[in-house]
Amino acid sequence: MISIQSASIVAGSAATLFVKGMVLSYVQVAARYRTRSFSRPEDAKLLGLAPQSEPDLAVRAAGALRNEAENTPYFLTLAIAYVLLGGPPSPLFAVACLYVTARLYQGYAQLRALQPQRMIGFLAGVLATLCLATLTALQIGS
Repeated sequence: MISIQSASIVAGSAATLFVKGMVLSYVQVAARYRTRSFSRPEDAKLLGLAPQSEPDLAVRAAGALRNEAENTPYFLTLAIAYVLLGGPPSPLFAVACLYVTARLYQGYAQLRALQPQRMIGFLAGVLATLCLATLTALQIGS
């Protein structure tokens, strides 16, 4: 049986990470428009501009988005598997809080060019994903 609490944890995590992605996307677009700098010729042409280098903030936001797209699907897939296998909500809540907090921290550090904070956020997210993979594997065996 699927726990409503566990499903709510996954839904809340996914929604929070989606909003984070939207904020990063807004930061990227706003930085481009503010400086009127677009590297893709079709984007520059749309606004009657010549292509040029994008501002550092837009590049950093793009990097944070790319990093999010590379990591979050694994976590959410494992979380869904955990819920479908009937895992209890408490451990899921703990790793989801760690993962979401780590990803928010990593994204902020990416935008602000902060090291070692960016690496710490990334590694904390990886740790949360590894913990969830272990919890999911234990559910398979039970």
